[in-house]
Amino acid sequence: MKKLSTQYLVGIAMLFFSLYQLAKPDFWEASLYLSAGLAFISMGLVKNKVFENHEKAMTIISWTLIIIAGFLLLFLARTDT
Repeated sequence: MKKLSTQYLVGIAMLFFSLYQLAKPDFWEASLYLSAGLAFISMGLVKNKVFENHEKAMTIISWTLIIIAGFLLLFLARTDT
């Protein structure tokens, strides 16, 4: 359970950091942290078996958010000056 609470904590921290990036306004980095934070939280929900009836859909959503975060990270690393 400790690992899951750490996963939720990291996800919530990323969501708050995305709000900070929106206040700057840096929309690309905000979208990166938003998708990564939601991926952490959704994977925690899958591992904790919160949505047992929709486990396959939640796994697909989680992996989609992980892939989006990866592409955003590569895009930001490429365009950062």
